[in-house]
Amino acid sequence: MSKENVVSFLEQAATNPDLKSQVQGVAAAEDLVNLGQAQGYSFSPENVQEAIPALKANQGFLGDLVEAILELFGPTHDDYPATGVQPFSGELPSHR
Repeated sequence: MSKENVVSFLEQAATNPDLKSQVQGVAAAEDLVNLGQAQGYSFSPENVQEAIPALKANQGFLGDLVEAILELFGPTHDDYPATGVQPFSGELPSHR
């Protein structure tokens, strides 16, 4: 039932400009849950993850919103290069 609450809440956000701007300004998963609860919808971060496949199928605002939600609920994204371990290219000290 809570997965349906997520979809209903985001559908309401798609039609309400004020709520839409609040959802777009969410920076953390808990903020989205708290915003939903303030509007009378009860769901958890896990419910949001369960609802993502249904939300991806929608075009327009909900489809775009899913991409932002995936950033919030997905693994942390960083901008570090994937260089890995580099080979040693210096000189070894002499042992005496």
